[in-house]
Amino acid sequence: MERGARRAWSLLPEPVASSRVAVRARRSASSLLHRPRVLRTLAELDEMLERLDRAGAVSDDELRLGFTTFRMEVDVQMPLDPYSPEYRQAVFDLYEWLHGGPYTPKNELIPFDLERLSDSPFPYSTHSGPTVGNHLIGVGHVIRTLDLAPNSRVLEFGPGWGNTTLALAQMGHQVTAIDIGPNFVDLIRTRARRVNASVEAMVGDFSMIHDLEDVYDAVLFFESFHHSADHLDVLAGLERVVAPGGRVLFAAEPIYKSMAFPWGLRLDGESLWAIRRNGWLELGFRKSYFLEALQRFGWQAHRVACAETKWGEIFVARRAEQGKSSRGRG
Repeated sequence: MERGARRAWSLLPEPVASSRVAVRARRSASSLLHRPRVLRTLAELDEMLERLDRAGAVSDDELRLGFTTFRMEVDVQMPLDPYSPEYRQAVFDLYEWLHGGPYTPKNELIPFDLERLSDSPFPYSTHSGPTVGNHLIGVGHVIRTLDLAPNSRVLEFGPGWGNTTLALAQMGHQVTAIDIGPNFVDLIRTRARRVNASVEAMVGDFSMIHDLEDVYDAVLFFESFHHSADHLDVLAGLERVVAPGGRVLFAAEPIYKSMAFPWGLRLDGESLWAIRRNGWLELGFRKSYFLEALQRFGWQAHRVACAETKWGEIFVARRAEQGKSSRGRG
């Protein structure tokens, strides 16, 4: 459709095509052409996922472009209290409808070729300049924002491919990494051995925050907090694992100024693909709710943004009394 519109435009006489009215019309048409398709049924969603399969067979860039072409709207009546069991149940009822089955943390497990991806993990495995570059900028933004003293103790939940984990360990920090996937833990251990870095990598989920005996100068969630099935329980556990004067980083987490509900499933193309195809939990949080939830557990947070990458949004949380004296110091 877009190609045909461009061709039709090129056939217009120059005085017509360059007129003020025509230019406005072209901008409006372009906006409509690039507006994501709104889905309302699972059949429509499955149709779009088949298109994504074809796009992914071309390249990772094509797949990511496909994510932007659709979103979903559903008629869900959410309970008023976002902290209530009824609200949480409504979120997971919607998940079950979208995925076709109930949520379990085991849904987050991802099979992959350990030997191959030990050599070329994400983002390098995408062969995409924009994805690799933007992700590296995001990792750098995390390290710069942490601004840790030498030999600091860091706890990372959901390290995945271990890119930030290894960077911090190679800086000499004492890093403990907890991931639900045994293969990801093996991957991190393998990569750490290759660069002679020391990482304590363990298999576990977010609930381990209540079992750890050590305290840490920083706790890091990098694109992982939104996979927590009980994010309030995780926030409640921060007090016992963060050392005095320490901080918590929520990096590249979907925390939005505007969101239809205080928290819940994201219904953009990429999130729908992740939920329907992979079973991953893809939550999002309204900024006002997220900050209020932190305050309920004694934390204050401020935002540190890097506009050059989609992985550039960070919220830095400190204990409320500490936050008042340290705000502005990064």
